[in-house]
Amino acid sequence: MSGKVKNIMKLRRFSLICLFVSIPMNFISALLSITFLNVLGLALFIIFIVITFYFWRCPHCRRRLPIKFNINEDIDDNYSCPYCNEKF
Repeated sequence: MSGKVKNIMKLRRFSLICLFVSIPMNFISALLSITFLNVLGLALFIIFIVITFYFWRCPHCRRRLPIKFNINEDIDDNYSCPYCNEKF
């Protein structure tokens, strides 16, 4: 696997971690009225959005990949582009 593909998959994992941490953090901050957690959760969610829209592209055809998370495809390092059907 090339270095560019590894970087794309690492960024995808990092963005998903940001998403999955930001959701409970915002929920807890709403329940406990903690502004710091709310700001931090919102920042993590914005990081998820920026990484997803800017970097989550097929390295072969450069089209934006779907945002939808599929645990069977996103956990391992084998992902197939729905547009050009190239595996990376």
